[in-house]
Amino acid sequence: MPRCEKCDKNFSSEAALHQHNVSKHPESLSLVKNKSSLKKDSSRVRTKRLGKKTKQKIILIGVLAVIVSMISLGAIALSNNHHSDSAGGVGINVGDVAPNIPLYLTNGSSVTLDQFVGHKVLLWFITTWCPGCQQGADLLATQFYSQLRAEGVIVLTVESYNDLGYSGPTINQFAEQYAGGSSTQGWLFATTTQSATYTYNPQADLDIYYLINPDGTIVTGGANMISNIQSILSSAS
Repeated sequence: MPRCEKCDKNFSSEAALHQHNVSKHPESLSLVKNKSSLKKDSSRVRTKRLGKKTKQKIILIGVLAVIVSMISLGAIALSNNHHSDSAGGVGINVGDVAPNIPLYLTNGSSVTLDQFVGHKVLLWFITTWCPGCQQGADLLATQFYSQLRAEGVIVLTVESYNDLGYSGPTINQFAEQYAGGSSTQGWLFATTTQSATYTYNPQADLDIYYLINPDGTIVTGGANMISNIQSILSSAS
């Protein structure tokens, strides 16, 4: 039952209590209005604050999105630059410039690979104890070397460093036993360093070759030279 807090009287309804307050206690109505107004003002302030925070969050998210986009675009640009720099650079893939390496020839002289720029070069890394390399040298000497020579190709047969850790003939013995000797014009035999070996033979293949153009770029390459001799001759022509 509604009660007047001022008079401590009970009324039959809210309407009766309101009428009583209007006539007897008008100041209480003003207080109620002020409280209501304060509540509304407080609600507006909270709404404005929430609105401001929401806008700040939206702006922050937008800024972060822009930063992420810029980082992504930068990464893509760097990646593209990397690829453009490596394409046609020094390496052992087709189209790359063949890395320069030292070569210690069986005649006692030392040369470097870049001294052969201006000539086609078949760079053939072998292990002297490998039966496939021995057979390949024999077939090259008896059947295919004259064709390579006719195309102006210089053959550099290089023993992989320390025969990849296994015992075998020396490179000079290999040349004498399987390639008709080391004095064949245009066919040189050499050793090289460990670093040079693993530059061209990173998987430690027993037999790996590269055909290099006069400008020093790699035309073709792969394992098991003699099995690919027709392809090599075709690329050299």
